[in-house]
Amino acid sequence: MEAVARGIVEQAMDDELTDRRLELSYNTFKQLEKEGLLESAESAMFGKIYSEAFSYFVYYKMHSKEAISLTEMEEFGKVIDRRAHEIKGKIIHLTAR
Repeated sequence: MEAVARGIVEQAMDDELTDRRLELSYNTFKQLEKEGLLESAESAMFGKIYSEAFSYFVYYKMHSKEAISLTEMEEFGKVIDRRAHEIKGKIIHLTAR
């Protein structure tokens, strides 16, 4: 994955991990959990962060008119893996308040 694409993925995750965005997501997903539409607000929050990062990556690749290679997808997975504990930690910190 080229540096620009990696930077876009990292920035998308950083944007989603701001306190304000996390709080908005948590409030929405917690309400859906209470209504029985979700099993876990925390899991949904993690999925939202993953999906935003992936969407930004696909959008970037689409505009550069380059196909996403298997190697790039593997690298995307590694970026997510590397930040998974941070993401989970921020979600747990928010939900423990």
